[in-house]
Amino acid sequence: MSTAPRPAILLVDGDVLAREELVAGLRARYRDRFRVVGASGRTEALSLARELPQVGSPVALVVTQQRLTDGLGTALLESLRDDHPGAKRILLCTTADADAALDAINRTGLDRYLVAPYLPVEERLHPALDDLLFDWDAQNMAAHLGVRVTGHRFAARAYEVKDFLARNVVPFEWVDTADESSPTTVALGDGRVFRDPSLAELARGLGLTQEATRDAYDLIIVGGGPAGLAAAVYGACEGFTVLIIEDDAPGGQAGSTSTIENYLGFPSGLTGADLAQRALAQARRFGVEWLCTSVAAGLRTGTDGVNHVLLTDGVTLTARAILVATGMSYRRLEVPGVADLLNAGVYYGASLTEAAQTTGEDVYILGSGNSAGQAALYFAEHARSVTVLVREKSIHDSATSNYLIERLLDHPAVILREGVELAETIGEGRLAALVLRDRETGDTATVPAGSLYILIGTTPCSGWVADAVGLDEFGFVLTGPDVRSRPERLPVPWAADREPMLMETSMPGVFAAGDVRAGSVKRVGSAVGQGAVATQAITQYLRG
Repeated sequence: MSTAPRPAILLVDGDVLAREELVAGLRARYRDRFRVVGASGRTEALSLARELPQVGSPVALVVTQQRLTDGLGTALLESLRDDHPGAKRILLCTTADADAALDAINRTGLDRYLVAPYLPVEERLHPALDDLLFDWDAQNMAAHLGVRVTGHRFAARAYEVKDFLARNVVPFEWVDTADESSPTTVALGDGRVFRDPSLAELARGLGLTQEATRDAYDLIIVGGGPAGLAAAVYGACEGFTVLIIEDDAPGGQAGSTSTIENYLGFPSGLTGADLAQRALAQARRFGVEWLCTSVAAGLRTGTDGVNHVLLTDGVTLTARAILVATGMSYRRLEVPGVADLLNAGVYYGASLTEAAQTTGEDVYILGSGNSAGQAALYFAEHARSVTVLVREKSIHDSATSNYLIERLLDHPAVILREGVELAETIGEGRLAALVLRDRETGDTATVPAGSLYILIGTTPCSGWVADAVGLDEFGFVLTGPDVRSRPERLPVPWAADREPMLMETSMPGVFAAGDVRAGSVKRVGSAVGQGAVATQAITQYLRG
């Protein structure tokens, strides 16, 4: 048993016997990683929450009954929110208190609630605790993993490294040298040091990727977003050998989302990176191989009827079936200055690691969809102000969901500038100012800016298969009946003596799912469902 200081799990229950029994069980389960402490009520819990950090035990998780001898559990959680903002929270309640628990999700940052009876704890309580402690570990345990990144905040390589680590849920300590000429250095706890590393070098050094172990697979999935990960899990469950090729981090574009609030089963939401890591861990449990920071360059059909994936490093991988799940990427903005300042104050997407560094700064976000709205709210918790630049005359005319619009309008740090567009970015080596244009009058204004995050829509990542499979006029992959109904869009005519299967592309044995597929609904839940449906068709194909 470790004697080093450990983060604390605080259990609050007025029933002495029930509390002691549960504390004993949790200590047995988590003793190597966490310190488990019991409290009888709100007063004792608040006292312990003040004392624990002083002895090296930050509060990682609070589990409390709603009905306490000296108050309510929801009131306790609200009292703890400011002093322990990173702590995870679970409320144990009866059916009569369920409404209060739902209200607490928004009011106190409640992560989960369980309605009695929540026994046996192995089936009902432990999975919830494991899930939240996984999140807490990823967000707070940098010192235990010993990953330290040193560099200049506005160096492009520093941003790429921090963003890659964050989306792979690798905790790290960041040290800003304030020296623009200093290299970006990644130091590991075992003494290894990487200077200005490529993402591939970093992935290998941290064990985030693996080499392909086979000459051929039953199924190769290109793209590790929600659709690809779902297909991998279901394919492996069918007994297939499965390899995922991902050019970056798990989760795709969804992996960089600050909060996903409309995914079924997570009432308080979760980050895209958390969802992706859970899915990847599940896939690996079933034997799926993960090859990241490798870039697919094309598809080819072999003489033996199998298909091949060509990588940019010259490697060719073979599979009986291939799933294209490369999703979408943020659309590039053709505005003077943007390309020159990329990742040096101007960013596509919104990296969560940057938010904490914007304290006291004025941040600009260009875009009016849900991703832009979520990013604005996330940055507003740190920055002095967040200005959202909206092309439409009113944000109510945009693609932003109503619930997000209400939050944006209510947040004191969020400023909406409607009916404007970006005309130019200005800066030498890093962003200094933006030139904004009124879309109605054409008048321009220059405003100082330290960072701009661009979320203006997406384009399908299908260029690498454009010479192999049919695409519609917008670049989305045609599948199923569309393959036969649109022969003019096919680079090579359909060659099989059968109709294309559901979600099969114009190349027999190659399927598509997720946002890259024509006609798909651009939602995380839809992508997961498409991955499952694609696996059904692939199973039929492989066993056909």
